[in-house]
Amino acid sequence: MPLGAARFGLGGVDLGQLEHIITSTASSSTIDFIDKFSDHNVHLVLLTTLVPTTQTEFGIKFSNDSGSSYETTNYKFANQRGFVNGTFEERKSTSQTSIRLGGDVETSDNLCGYFYIYNANDSNKYTFITQHSAFTGTSGAGGFGFEFGSGVYTQAETVNGLRIGQQTTASAFTSGTASLYGIKGS
Repeated sequence: MPLGAARFGLGGVDLGQLEHIITSTASSSTIDFIDKFSDHNVHLVLLTTLVPTTQTEFGIKFSNDSGSSYETTNYKFANQRGFVNGTFEERKSTSQTSIRLGGDVETSDNLCGYFYIYNANDSNKYTFITQHSAFTGTSGAGGFGFEFGSGVYTQAETVNGLRIGQQTTASAFTSGTASLYGIKGS
């Protein structure tokens, strides 16, 4: 069964279908999605093998001007992460320049994962995400880690751009893909 063909729900209730919007491949720094959010209230982004140019933490930034600029304030997130060596820790902030996805990924390794975006096209609501990622090459932590949590952009406005990149500067990865889906009926 192709991705998006399955129906989800309890008792036969149709909760929506995935509709592929776009897949982008990174070649030098970031992946941006511009003007792709207006037809759905909920979106899913799948991240495949993002490879950084330097040891880094990955994050996302939103734009309200179709990618001419990306917001650097009004982000909050709370994540839990764990490592193969048994170490667990919380990552959280109320004052970062992006929403954190996961990190301490080394230059020869990668991050994979997914996140949902809620309310991006609603000018009366904050834009929220929930996310989960797994990554190899974690600095000092034994080679493998995972991170999950949620974040919010605390500005009620229409979001029409998304940048995926290094958490603090939204740059610094050499390869990987990101696929954007809308959830029909949401």
